[in-house]
Amino acid sequence: MLYSGVDLHRRLIVICTVNESGSIVARKSMKTQPDLVTAYFRQWPDQHRAVVECTTGWYWFSDLLRSLGVDVVLAHAKYLKAISYAKVKTDAVDALTLAQLLRMGYIPEAHQLPPEYRAMRDLLRQRMVMEHKRTNIIQRVTSILAQFNITVLPFSPYQAGFADFLSQCPIPEEYRMTLMLYHHQCLQVTEHRKQLEKYFKAQLRPTPAVQLLMSLPGIGDITGSIIAMETGDIHRFADAKHYCSYCRLVPGAKDSGGKHSHRSGSKDGNQYLKYAFTESAIKAMRFYPQIKHFAGRLERRATKAIARTVVAKELAKISYYVLSRQQEFKTFKGIEINKLRNWPRARKPVCLTGGL
Repeated sequence: MLYSGVDLHRRLIVICTVNESGSIVARKSMKTQPDLVTAYFRQWPDQHRAVVECTTGWYWFSDLLRSLGVDVVLAHAKYLKAISYAKVKTDAVDALTLAQLLRMGYIPEAHQLPPEYRAMRDLLRQRMVMEHKRTNIIQRVTSILAQFNITVLPFSPYQAGFADFLSQCPIPEEYRMTLMLYHHQCLQVTEHRKQLEKYFKAQLRPTPAVQLLMSLPGIGDITGSIIAMETGDIHRFADAKHYCSYCRLVPGAKDSGGKHSHRSGSKDGNQYLKYAFTESAIKAMRFYPQIKHFAGRLERRATKAIARTVVAKELAKISYYVLSRQQEFKTFKGIEINKLRNWPRARKPVCLTGGL
């Protein structure tokens, strides 16, 4: 068995291969060209394993090695840094360290999403990027208008009537030009977002996983699609606690010397799942009286933000059981929920490749 550590960059790849005793068999630096990588790994007919960090660009490299019969391990970059600290850090040292850790079985593995899920998941993430850009544009527009004491807007920057409103505003021409450019950008981003949402609804709404998730309070087409694609195979989580932790909905802990403390705002886990469940919690607290009452009791004891996070955590726990047991939502904290809004459902769910 051979073990290769790969330090992958955008223009350069450094590979170090060791045998079972840890001796270096080969070491090479090359450009990021598939034919060069193929020629390197085809030197040996023996069984081969390789490890690469989960940085940008691992998709094509992992797919290429798998097509060559090489077992690929994806290393968690953050946890790997805690294990492999070194005073001298170069690409060659990193590749050798990765190879040795792989040989000893010390690589902290990251989840590799199946190829059939990647494109749809990344497209959902790009929709979120567009949404954040639109929000940023709206904030800039309102900030500029506030300089002239214009705080009440009859039209939002993403509505067609905003242009007529600007033409009547008593502001200098330079500011009007800036606001019109922001208005056109906002209209374009809004239109693109609508096109993406239409595509998601056609592709993902009929799938069994999304249909099950949409039976939960507050989860609709888009949030259900995000949760389904970001979660992947629900059985990779040992239990609901691990899943909630992955969703960034539980605080971290730091115990030392008999002292106990909790750390909120941890960056470990999936930020997109946290976003989806938080958005779902806001809708659930708005449209469902029982959940609103539950959150209200939490707000009186703590804060509104904590209450929202607790509701989001409960939705994540329910999602885990709904997906793992393949059963629709029934109760929230043992309480029957009265639906004030009927989320769109497909009559005949269909299956996609990979069991979505």
